[in-house]
Amino acid sequence: MSGPSEKQVNEHIRRAVSALTPDHAEKLWNTPVEKAGSDAWFLADTVPRRKNRGRYMKLAGLAVACFAIIFLGWFRIYRFTDATVFLDANPSVSLTVNRAGRVIDAEPNNEDGKTVLQDMDLHNTDINVAVNALLGLMYNEGYLSQSQNALLISVNGINASRTEALRQRLSQNAEQKLTSLLGNGIVLGQTFTPDEASANLAKTYGITPGKAALILRLIQARPVWNPEYLAGMPMSALIRYCQSAGINIADYLGEKGEILGDPGPAPEKSSRKEEKNAVSESADEASSGNSPAGKAKNDLRKTNDPDDDRDDPDDDDDDSDDDRYDDYDDYDDYDYDDYDRYDSYDNDDYDDYDDYDDYDDYDND
Repeated sequence: MSGPSEKQVNEHIRRAVSALTPDHAEKLWNTPVEKAGSDAWFLADTVPRRKNRGRYMKLAGLAVACFAIIFLGWFRIYRFTDATVFLDANPSVSLTVNRAGRVIDAEPNNEDGKTVLQDMDLHNTDINVAVNALLGLMYNEGYLSQSQNALLISVNGINASRTEALRQRLSQNAEQKLTSLLGNGIVLGQTFTPDEASANLAKTYGITPGKAALILRLIQARPVWNPEYLAGMPMSALIRYCQSAGINIADYLGEKGEILGDPGPAPEKSSRKEEKNAVSESADEASSGNSPAGKAKNDLRKTNDPDDDRDDPDDDDDDSDDDRYDDYDDYDDYDYDDYDRYDSYDNDDYDDYDDYDDYDDYDND
């Protein structure tokens, strides 16, 4: 009799193993499990894990702070105005500059300035490049020539050392550019702090506050000069006019002011017509404070002496008609060297006035 086949043996083994393994899986899945307490015997030698939520919050706060510092630093360098550069040739232009030396905005101060800036986008341009571009366009438009070769650069900034460094750099760069264009260039440079008087004068006559501050200083030296006439002069003409009056314009520039380039010899004395135009309005009109020139002088006087209320249009004092002449008390200090040409007047024709010494003997009958 033959034994069981291999197939039969494997089948018997499978049945035996199945019989030995109970099928309790579903029962185990459905049995509820109770959570072990912290004092369970199998947790005796373990250390509970602490939550790190506070640590994560601190790290997140530090990340936000770092981002804010980086953003504020970027804003301060690239978007915050660090200085304002004012250019006056005859076109007058104002450029705001960030700490990186790039232009944030460009604004014209008069109609000629609008002409120069109308097709230019200087945003984010290096200030040296921007000034060169403006000088080149002024030359192409005819505002700069060999006879009109002067530029006033006025800089106002929040940091004195950076402001002066910027002023020096721009002055040297502009003088080189003018020399390359015209063969000779004159650059007047100054740092200054705008005030109400210069702001009002600049707005009235379409110039920058830098040129307005210069004109106000000149008016202090020559009280009869008309600010409107001076404001309308190109810088080259203003330099020559001051020279003809015996004034060194460099002495009236703002803080650490200087002139680069050669202004040339002083011209002959101003013509009678020029002097008439440069002299202010009559005492009545100027002292009334109603004219632009009168307002400019009143602003200047009140800036120097805030308690001075002379010529206030709102003052109803009956003595105002007499007080208006107080503005002219300083005429004793006026420098009449501008009128030296009158010394050459021939008075010999009037020597015969001595013949009238016996006027008392004249027979009035």
